[in-house]
Amino acid sequence: MQQKLCSRGSGSFLLERNGQACGAITDPVTSCDLPFRCPRCGEQERFRSLASLRAHLEYRHSYRSPDVVTGAFSITGKLPDPLTAAIPWHDMSLPTRRGPGPGSGPGPGPGRCTAAASAAVRRRLASILRAADSTMQRRLAKVSTELAQTDTELLCERAHSQHLAQERQEVAERERSLSRQVDVAVMVIAALREQLNASENELERREREVITIQKFLEAAARQETCGKVRIQRFIENLLRRIALAERLVEYYQVNGSPTQCNHYKVQHTHTHTHTHTHTLSSSKFKKCFLLGFSSLSAGVKT
Repeated sequence: MQQKLCSRGSGSFLLERNGQACGAITDPVTSCDLPFRCPRCGEQERFRSLASLRAHLEYRHSYRSPDVVTGAFSITGKLPDPLTAAIPWHDMSLPTRRGPGPGSGPGPGPGRCTAAASAAVRRRLASILRAADSTMQRRLAKVSTELAQTDTELLCERAHSQHLAQERQEVAERERSLSRQVDVAVMVIAALREQLNASENELERREREVITIQKFLEAAARQETCGKVRIQRFIENLLRRIALAERLVEYYQVNGSPTQCNHYKVQHTHTHTHTHTHTLSSSKFKKCFLLGFSSLSAGVKT
């Protein structure tokens, strides 16, 4: 933009300021940072733009300088531009060369040639500046488009980064909630494991009690069986003894001793009554005992 303004208003740079063109910097400290330098003055004169350099050259060096044409010096300190090197310059600060004759004056031909050359140079500079302006505008448009694309991409990346940060925060919250749930689940599992161990211990204790009760019942059943067998044997022995006693009583009743017979004759009535009573009572006892034993055997079988 500065170059465009300077190209359109080049007359403003022709104002004198302490014998120098406006836009020239002579400070050696700050002039080193400027991009353009005068090929005639060297490093002493540096400029911010080509318009300032052109005004300086038109004001101070308006003749064709061999420094510009030969390429030993350049405006920017680099290789000279072929378009700039082809421009004729005339130094207006030097006195005008006169002809060898004392009475001869400047003819009209050289002045017209100088004006035509200046006009051609100005037209060429204008065309160069227009081309540079169009190039700069195209570059600025391209850079603006790239900058807009970069801004759009940057906004997209920023939105994506914010989305990722939000997702990361959500994932962190879910991780914390899941870790809390896992801790609670671990505590519940530990409590259930303790309850399971207690239940297993209780079950083992109950099983031992059941085994003990079964053993006790088996021992009681064996003892009951043994007791029944012993009672049965006792009853059988008792019945045999009763039968033997009855046979002995009958035998003594039938075949008694002589003393017993005499005694039997004396007391016949009394003894007969007593023997009959004893026989009747023994037979009744035997019947009752047999009935009780049969009922006891039936209970044992059931």
